[in-house]
Amino acid sequence: MANEPIAVVSKVRGKVNHKMIDDKKYKSKLLVNTPILLESQIRTDNKAFVKLIFLDDGTSIAMYSGSEIIIKGNVEKRMISKQIELISGIININVTKQTLGEFTLVTPNSELTCTECGFWILFDPLTGDELIKESGNISIWNPSLNRSSELVMDTTLISLINNEFQQFGTPVTDIKYLESLMLEVDERLIQYKKDEVEEVSSETTSNVVVIKLKNAANVERKLVLTYNK
Repeated sequence: MANEPIAVVSKVRGKVNHKMIDDKKYKSKLLVNTPILLESQIRTDNKAFVKLIFLDDGTSIAMYSGSEIIIKGNVEKRMISKQIELISGIININVTKQTLGEFTLVTPNSELTCTECGFWILFDPLTGDELIKESGNISIWNPSLNRSSELVMDTTLISLINNEFQQFGTPVTDIKYLESLMLEVDERLIQYKKDEVEEVSSETTSNVVVIKLKNAANVERKLVLTYNK
């Protein structure tokens, strides 16, 4: 089972390198549809991006510029127990409901667990883990404090070794920054809906375009445009 793929690359932008955890150097570049094995270590270069999809349930990991992870876990009856070690960078993870234990993400500062969730994590070795929740019930454990905290919607949680948790409302500037990262790699979901309505006048048609936008905090907004022709 160790040599069987557990995930696949669904999107790549720029240079993304890959190696097995025991290898000393990165040997290969990732391409779309490249299979990913357990104990894989993946790194995105400057201005690079990669998205990985787990084969058992569609759980996704989006890695942005300057990020590095190790994929760990185990496989039982084709279901994958997923553990991600974050070494550096910014990642966005969407976890579908797990049937084999909890999804786990580990950093030098924290351990995050959930069974079904979505979140961002921005890791900095000096300032710690910056975590922003999108969905689900998410628990953060800081081993240095032996203390846990729940991640709350519309808030940012900071976890750092030997420091108390900090939690505050997520600044709009942070949301805009994450949105800009998504836009650069076409990760923003934009839905268009067009309805045409004829007015009483036989010569004029009123057209309404409704643009639905979802930001990085998963909040939906509608932009309504009306024009005549």
